[in-house]
Amino acid sequence: MATLQEQLDEAIAARHAWKTGRARTTFRHGDRVIEYSTEGMKQLDSYIAQLRRQISGVRTGRARVTYAVPD
Repeated sequence: MATLQEQLDEAIAARHAWKTGRARTTFRHGDRVIEYSTEGMKQLDSYIAQLRRQISGVRTGRARVTYAVPD
């Protein structure tokens, strides 16, 4: 299993290849054609952000707040 940093490096490399046109934007397999879209780029950006948060140790989700009320 790859480390989080290795996964992040791969995701960033894939995004760079996609943005610079080195990655395919369409793929044909028999009679099926798969086309990458800007929606896919948004998902990749979200994945990269998630990996960065995990590496930095930032917690996601809601934090529990406790109030101290004097008697």
